[in-house]
Amino acid sequence: MQSPHLASHVVAGLNARAKWKERKFDEAFELAGDAADLAAAAGDDDTWWEMLYLQAECRRDQGSIEEYLRLATELNNHQLTSTSSERGAKAGTMVAVAFQGLGRLAEAAAMASDSAKLAAGDPDLLHVQILAQRALIAALAESRLLEDAWRECLQLETLLADVDEDTAGKGYWVIGNVAFLADRVADGGMYHDLAAERLSPSKDVDLWARFNRASAEMRLQAKLLDSATLRCIERAEMATDIVGGSERDHLEMSLVRARWNYLNQDMQEALAILEPLCAQSSILATQTAAEAHFLLGRTLLALGRLDDAEAVFDKSASLFDQSALPERSSAVHDYLRDNVGNAATERGGQHGG
Repeated sequence: MQSPHLASHVVAGLNARAKWKERKFDEAFELAGDAADLAAAAGDDDTWWEMLYLQAECRRDQGSIEEYLRLATELNNHQLTSTSSERGAKAGTMVAVAFQGLGRLAEAAAMASDSAKLAAGDPDLLHVQILAQRALIAALAESRLLEDAWRECLQLETLLADVDEDTAGKGYWVIGNVAFLADRVADGGMYHDLAAERLSPSKDVDLWARFNRASAEMRLQAKLLDSATLRCIERAEMATDIVGGSERDHLEMSLVRARWNYLNQDMQEALAILEPLCAQSSILATQTAAEAHFLLGRTLLALGRLDDAEAVFDKSASLFDQSALPERSSAVHDYLRDNVGNAATERGGQHGG
């Protein structure tokens, strides 16, 4: 018996999805656009919508966050999106992730919260609800609203019992991140172990790279300078090299390595990474660029370059202000006052003596 002939727009859509899985994002973007046009001509609204969604995913995975936000917003505002809770939650979550990537954290949290609520009423939308919940937690955690983030983590944990390993792994990963940030170091280690058991480099090397990078980052924030942290860094670096990774991926990876060097008092190595990284920091999310400048400022200070350090601290505080993170901006000013003042006094005393 002959298999039914697939419509041309369905074939084009399958080809686009295959290229996306191969990380050939430009090809996938073009094919998805062709598939969307064919689907529109065929009157297949569902496939048309999914292809626009795939185009947005391509731009996200390339690190083109402004373009990603434009596409996600267009999708979110489309009248077809308003006819379905699933589409509304998926598109809203996309916009939330884009906002977070641009440092618009309050907007990200609000959009993700709305998306999670939209999906929560339908048991068939469990995976969509989990996606929105993860976006909400990430925005709250980056805003340093850690009590709110932890409360949402406990809600997320209740959703992970009956899902596939990949979905559960990503969920435990984000819970572990918040635990580390909230100084629950043992919990952080436990949840990241649960994530590592479920995520596999053989299934998705890119995901494995990002997980190990995040795990290393959180362990460094907790000042865990042990072999387990170094293993996370090395696994992330190797996996990022294997998949290629966007420019943004490589910069974020470099920042983790620089933090490791800084905490291990290897200031020259940290500086060698941080100076070129900060020169390209417009590629990063605003809050990540702010953290990179803060680390560069502390490194310059440790090397006795006070004037350079002050300029970099000012830039860091300004970037935190842009991200509506006044507490982080205050932390930079406090560090500047407590450390640069002392160093300048010592330097003046040495010259005077």
